Amino acid sequence: MLNGLRVLDFGSALAAPYAAMMLADLGADVIKIEKPKRGDLIRFTDEYVAGQSGYFLGINRGKRSVTLDLRVPEGRDIALRMCADADIVVENFRPGMMDGWGLSYEDVRAVRPDVIYCSVSAFADAAGFEGRSGNDIVAQAYSGIMAMTGEEHGPPAKAGAPAVDVGAACMATISILAAMIRRIRTGDGARVETSLIEAAHALMPNFTASALNGSPVFRRLGSGHPQLVPYEAYPTSDGQYVVVGAFHQESWRRFCRAIEREDLIDVPEFKDNARRVANRHAVDEIVSQELSRRPLGYWVETFEREDVPVAPVLEVEQSLAFFADRNPDVVTDVDSYAGQIRMLKAPFRIDGCRPYSAVGVPSLGDSTDRVLDELGISPSDVAKLRSAGII
Repeated sequence: MLNGLRVLDFGSALAAPYAAMMLADLGADVIKIEKPKRGDLIRFTDEYVAGQSGYFLGINRGKRSVTLDLRVPEGRDIALRMCADADIVVENFRPGMMDGWGLSYEDVRAVRPDVIYCSVSAFADAAGFEGRSGNDIVAQAYSGIMAMTGEEHGPPAKAGAPAVDVGAACMATISILAAMIRRIRTGDGARVETSLIEAAHALMPNFTASALNGSPVFRRLGSGHPQLVPYEAYPTSDGQYVVVGAFHQESWRRFCRAIEREDLIDVPEFKDNARRVANRHAVDEIVSQELSRRPLGYWVETFEREDVPVAPVLEVEQSLAFFADRNPDVVTDVDSYAGQIRMLKAPFRIDGCRPYSAVGVPSLGDSTDRVLDELGISPSDVAKLRSAGII
């Protein structure tokens, strides 16, 4: 789909590299630019996969790695030569860093006028935050996501997944593809920008409209939902947790029938979702009492039979095993510098096929010599660059 397009991934950590990986899954040739010797900072965050970073392996499939010191003129010049052959540039450095290296949008556009240049920042153009860096947990805190996460009377908690980073990566990818369509039609390149704070707010569309136009009090409720009841995880008799989401009227009626409490349907305080939200503690007390009488398996089977939204609360490893067994197309084996590893393919299908890049996860600088050769740099000059620590 994107075969023939070249992407330069200047990113670090998660947001930009994840966006670049999705482009690789769609067929683009992605070259990851990394610091000599050290590489991307997340190459060394953990040792979960054969002694190597599972964090890095999880978001860098389908790329080639080139080491390049962007802080020196020789490194900058090589980067610009690479940009001249690139269709897309992705970066998520602190605002101003690429400019300081002579790799700003204007610098790159001078050598590739139709380039699509994507920047993922922490705070976009928020006044007072110019030049500020930030990461997933910072954006969760500033956006309200953290305040919405955790037990009702406990401290705020980070969402378990890096939801903001991944959300920003998805926003970046959508915008890049839209800009590419425009380039095909008009020949024009584009400056594409998104940020962690914008992505974080975008992850809460059900809350933001109300907060901007009304005066709701949205606060953390554990696994509960401030706008829907019942809609959370409840303990069962065997020490497990079952999630039910019976907030609209028909599902509420089916739910009451499933727990053999049809008398609740006509209780005035529980008449509709708005009233159940206003009386959530009373609803939760009854529901918790009823669901604690039976084990998890009973409730999953019963609610499924009654067509009530239901799920067991699974650990990550349980979920992956559960769905990989039922949908083997979602997992593939990939070569990497840590050996052959199992990875998830792209989280979507096109014409029934789930795209993924057959190119493995690169070791640091694995394609440096090849890419420099493609630029016409001689082996002797490559040796001098390596001796000088530029690559």
